[in-house]
Amino acid sequence: MALRQSKKKRPRREDKQDKESWPLEEGVFDRNSLIALDRFRGKGIVRTLDYCIAEGKEANVYRATKEDGSFVAVKMYRLRSPSFVHMGQYIEGDRRFSKIKGNSQGLIFAWTQKEYRNLELLHDAGVRVPDPIAFKANILAMEFLGVDGLPYSRLVEVGSEDPNRDYDLIRADVKKMREAGLVHGDLSEFNILMTDKGPYIIDCGQAVLLTHPRALEFYNRDLRTLWKYFSKYPDFDRPEPVAEESEGKNKEPENK
Repeated sequence: MALRQSKKKRPRREDKQDKESWPLEEGVFDRNSLIALDRFRGKGIVRTLDYCIAEGKEANVYRATKEDGSFVAVKMYRLRSPSFVHMGQYIEGDRRFSKIKGNSQGLIFAWTQKEYRNLELLHDAGVRVPDPIAFKANILAMEFLGVDGLPYSRLVEVGSEDPNRDYDLIRADVKKMREAGLVHGDLSEFNILMTDKGPYIIDCGQAVLLTHPRALEFYNRDLRTLWKYFSKYPDFDRPEPVAEESEGKNKEPENK
């Protein structure tokens, strides 16, 4: 399989962030963020933030360099994002986060922890997701997926060279997710990275337990969205998935 290296170019030297301080102008940093980054630095998880590799309404993702010179991805959620009002529906009924504060900051801190726990569970279950490293406040450090310091591209950006194979791999991971007790809930070509080890699923913060009241709805939607994307390829021959009408065994992940 050909390497799906991101088309993003490294920023020029003068455009890189100051190696001695954090990039305050990005609009996602506050006192909590700086404390969390300093904690990561103290533990050797992050030495510098190099540049932003993905920017969204809810969070920015940065390539960072560790003390040993290797790379790590740092996802930083915006504490003032208007999207936080929609996050509550994905935490509903999740006993792991039953004591969160009702304000936006408390919700986003819980969301960051939720994504870490979800990634931890899924990675242990053999699902192709980034390996989580640490979390603090609104910041999540995880495995950097890329080659030669450049991130892999998303499926929506580079497409699929073998749609039947890639669809089968992703659907198998969706099944593994469910067997582990989670449903992604927002799966699409926008949150799948095409790597030399196959498609990787990202953005797992909204993944819900099977006991969530809308888990089955989300599961069927994920499969339908996945099939709809791949069905545009002329040589794609997989049948359209049939919507399930009952959840079956409601499994909850162990409380880590």
